[in-house]
Amino acid sequence: MYAGLQIQLLTYSNAISKEEDLMPAGVFYFSLLEQMIKADKKITEEEIEEQIRKNFKMKGLILADVKIIKMNDNTISSGSSKLVPAAITASGTVNEKWTNGVSKDDFKILQNYIDFIIKQISKEILSGKIDLKPYNKNGQTPCEYCQYKAICGFDTKQNKYRYIDKKSKDDIIKKMILE
Repeated sequence: MYAGLQIQLLTYSNAISKEEDLMPAGVFYFSLLEQMIKADKKITEEEIEEQIRKNFKMKGLILADVKIIKMNDNTISSGSSKLVPAAITASGTVNEKWTNGVSKDDFKILQNYIDFIIKQISKEILSGKIDLKPYNKNGQTPCEYCQYKAICGFDTKQNKYRYIDKKSKDDIIKKMILE
C-alpha cells in the first residue's frame, strides 16, 4: 500500500468513512472465481466443502482488536478465523503472527497516506505525466504476464521501472509532511 499498489479498497473505504464519519473495522476481498479442488485421493463432500470454504476466506486488512475480530467472525474464540485474516491466542489476545492487522492509529496513518497518494496521482495526471513506469519488486514485475505488451510499448532500454523496496512508515510520513 505504501508503494501505491493495492490501494483500491482503502480508497473506497476512505470515501465512505469521510461521508459517513466512520472508522472501518477493516477492508476485505475474496475471489469470485469458480473454485477447482484438486486431490490425490478420493475425498468426501465435506472435505470438498471445507476446501472451497478455505479458498473463499477473505483477504485484506483488519483492525488488530479482539472485539473487532469477533464481530467479523462470531464463531471464533481462539485460533485462526475461517472468515477473515485474523487469529486469537488461547489467552484471548490478538495473535499478531497470524493476523493481517493494524492498530487504529496505524489505520488512520494508512488512510492519510491513501489521501496523499491519490492527490499525487491526480496532480501527475492533470499535469500530463503518464510515464510508463511499472513496478519492480524483488525482480518481479507485472510485465511478466501482461497481455498488452505490444500495445504498451514498455522497453527497459528506454523506460525505467519503479522499484519498490521496504520503506519505513516513518520515511513515508516524513514525505507526506514535507509535500
